[in-house]
Amino acid sequence: MSNRVDQLLREMTPRERAEVEAFAAFVIARRNLMEPQVLTEGIPLDELMELVTRSGGFDWLEADEEDIYSVHDGEAVQWPTAQ
Repeated sequence: MSNRVDQLLREMTPRERAEVEAFAAFVIARRNLMEPQVLTEGIPLDELMELVTRSGGFDWLEADEEDIYSVHDGEAVQWPTAQ
């Protein structure tokens, strides 16, 4: 460890050192999160689709309060003309 880090740690209160320790542990644990693993290999697509459908994770898309726009909202798109 560098002398500068050692000096900073010595100047901290025990509570501050505990925060630094917790943050260091988080940084090390985060390494595993940055390398996502595909866990769906070997599962047939139809089974995955059934799992997603039954999980309810997308049920909010069917909720009336989410349906706030209609075909009458917004403005017509003005496409640029070719020159």
